[in-house]
Amino acid sequence: MSTGSGKKSPVRRGRLETADRVLRRHLAEQWAVIAKNERKAENGSVEALHDIRVALRRMRGLAATFVKLDPDFLGRLDERAAKVCDRMGDARDLDVWIELFRDLVEESGAEGVSQRERRRVLTMLRRQRTRLAAEALQCGMFRRVKKMVKARLRQRLPKRRKPPPPAEVFAARRMRKVRGLIAVRHSQVGHFSKGPAHDLRRAGRRMRYLSEFFAARLGRESVRAGRWITKAQAALGKVHDCDSALELSRGLPTGAARAAVQRHLRRRRAAQLRKFKTAWRHYADRRLQKAWAAQLEAAAN
Repeated sequence: MSTGSGKKSPVRRGRLETADRVLRRHLAEQWAVIAKNERKAENGSVEALHDIRVALRRMRGLAATFVKLDPDFLGRLDERAAKVCDRMGDARDLDVWIELFRDLVEESGAEGVSQRERRRVLTMLRRQRTRLAAEALQCGMFRRVKKMVKARLRQRLPKRRKPPPPAEVFAARRMRKVRGLIAVRHSQVGHFSKGPAHDLRRAGRRMRYLSEFFAARLGRESVRAGRWITKAQAALGKVHDCDSALELSRGLPTGAARAAVQRHLRRRRAAQLRKFKTAWRHYADRRLQKAWAAQLEAAAN
């Protein structure tokens, strides 16, 4: 999927840019993703809706990273984009459930569900998903987010008496904060029940987007840590998808059908959890964490 990540930004050019220019360039990249995919999403494209939601999340990451440049605008952008992402997330959960249900059928994991029941389930899910996606794309909050970003990109860059720190300083400071949050949430995750695991996944996602934008600007340790937290977060995201599907599976028409589907989903969940733990061991490597912490501290000061 095309998500307009920060990977396209050349490091050499970025180091000559002010923090204001870096922020504007990345916001423009994410705005382009939204503009490109909005019509497709309105026409029912699952990938387009996903790409819009990811672009909004990346905007939130940029807003949190550079908030001191413009607390009013970036604070409002973060808050409003979060609300739109939540609304789009309801439709996205159903997209995931539809995909998982199809996989279950192909892998003979839904043997307790008759052909008629399968059609009923998919029809119900598609209708509900279409309604939720349309509501999210047409909501007033999404219009306000688009309006404020579009207006911002048309404005001239502010003239400052005192130039702000380089973009690397903002990025390193934000990475340090999110790195600490990841450590705290991992200590609270316990048996990976849905709530704590979801909180850890969201913290990992913040670092994932920070890494896409800024890791190459900071150095090798940031790149390595970003790569492993991305793998860990992706696996944990699939655990979350299985958890959401297990909840939705309660609406299946018969006890036998529910039992067959839920067994399959639990096996998938266990496999993804193993992948997460493998990636986490690499991310949590003591030498990597020590070198990365020193790199971030040096860049943040």
